[in-house]
Amino acid sequence: MMIRLLVFVFLTVTHHKAEARYRSSNHPPADHGCGVNDWKRFRHSCYYISDEVMNIDDAMAECQQQGGDLVSIESPIENYWIAEKLNKLPKVDNRFFWTSGFTAADKIKDNTYYWVWGDYKEVGYTNWAPGEPNDKGYVCLAVNRWNGKWSDEKCHEKFNVVCEKKVDQ
Repeated sequence: MMIRLLVFVFLTVTHHKAEARYRSSNHPPADHGCGVNDWKRFRHSCYYISDEVMNIDDAMAECQQQGGDLVSIESPIENYWIAEKLNKLPKVDNRFFWTSGFTAADKIKDNTYYWVWGDYKEVGYTNWAPGEPNDKGYVCLAVNRWNGKWSDEKCHEKFNVVCEKKVDQ
């Protein structure tokens, strides 16, 4: 009886291992709507982090070439997830990463400035570093890779890039 039980267990384990190998070799993992180029899925977006530094104009072009746009950080959980990914990058020396945020002027309200994302949607959630934003000539928004805090920066500065593309739920 004991030998039959051992044979049964052995055959069951062997079958499950063979089945797992078959599935992994014949059915590659799904891309979860992100594509194949180093995009990472989180909730309803996919994110691409470039290891090259560039100014904001080149950053926008890079994201569009990759099939997305510069990232718009719209919640604390999204900010935390992005900062966690940036913090773990092994081959990036730069401290800041470009987002799609920039300042826009309200011509009706005496040129009052406010922050918007690349789609011109006003920034709701914020995670500014202490004392930020602090410079009128610094009109582009970057995220600090070490703590996820935001800073206003000059758009010609060269930083790394976080791209985002929305995916269906």
